[in-house]
Amino acid sequence: MSHSLTKLPQSLNDISLPDALPPIVLVAFTRPELLQQVLLAISQQSLLPQQILAFVDGARSPKDELLINACVSLLKDFSQKIPVEIVVRPENMGCDRNVVAALTEVSDRYDAFIYLEDDVVPNSGFYDRLCRLLEAYRNYPQVGSVSAFANFPNELEPLIDRDFIVSNRVFALGFGMWSDRWQKLNLAGQPQGSNPFKDYYQIPATIQTKHTLLNQFFIEKNRQTDWVITMTLNALSHNLVHITPKVSFVKNIGFGHPEAKTYRGAEPDWINFRFDSDAYPDSLPNRLELMDRLAKPLKGVELVQHLEQSNGVWLSLPAIAHFLQKYPALENKAAFLKLFLARVPVMLRRWRSGLPV
Repeated sequence: MSHSLTKLPQSLNDISLPDALPPIVLVAFTRPELLQQVLLAISQQSLLPQQILAFVDGARSPKDELLINACVSLLKDFSQKIPVEIVVRPENMGCDRNVVAALTEVSDRYDAFIYLEDDVVPNSGFYDRLCRLLEAYRNYPQVGSVSAFANFPNELEPLIDRDFIVSNRVFALGFGMWSDRWQKLNLAGQPQGSNPFKDYYQIPATIQTKHTLLNQFFIEKNRQTDWVITMTLNALSHNLVHITPKVSFVKNIGFGHPEAKTYRGAEPDWINFRFDSDAYPDSLPNRLELMDRLAKPLKGVELVQHLEQSNGVWLSLPAIAHFLQKYPALENKAAFLKLFLARVPVMLRRWRSGLPV
């Protein structure tokens, strides 16, 4: 569905706020020292939220209880500034199940919500900007989410002339969503880690989604789950787009923390590369279609070059058969066969170890 330029909102500053503001959904677990920084940033917002819904996962073992109790105490103290409704899970659900359950529960009570994790620190304009983004695109059902996190291929930088762009990747480091879109994706009704495209190699590959494809490869092969990747794939299968900024107005502080679930090493260059503590973005995209460079499918050789960058990737027999059929040009077939043969030893080692190939 397309819209004329005159119908699309062009400036966040022109968008009126609703009387009932969306709640902030805040997920926490065993990192009270990080949660404290997030709560401080929330208290310094230029527009204060009316309600925070905090979901704290249950303990994995007795040693978690002290840290969980510290998080709950912080939230209770903070409720003297902004009302906080605290839900402490009676048992450990794990990050993915806790988040999906939390957002599903919230979607039954509110028509939109804004999500933060206990290691994502927003700048002072975060809540105002996301509230207005949710209002700006409420009546555009092809928009799946709005985000405060900037992540796009560097080659697009000179092509972006607005403060926000249309993306086909979801970025959950500080994002907003409408409950009807969340319910449409129905993550709660699917097995964890489900892939609507069935296999990683069937995910449509562009210069943006190639990263999701590679992430899903490791999720499937290592029998792991990641609710953000699952949400991204489901949104992609529904042809939803997302409004993301040119400059981040959230900062991740969780890298290297001993309680980190995913990123346990040193902070990589890309995560906060585009963060601006003073960002207050305003101008909106002129259309809701992806820019041509984002929409264009990758050539087979381009996809191979992307896969080659990770030494842990191999191609199974079903994967190589799929790629050879999808990319019939001789140069593409040669590139995929070269990758297949080069990574056969990796596949054989896994097969001998009883791991999925």
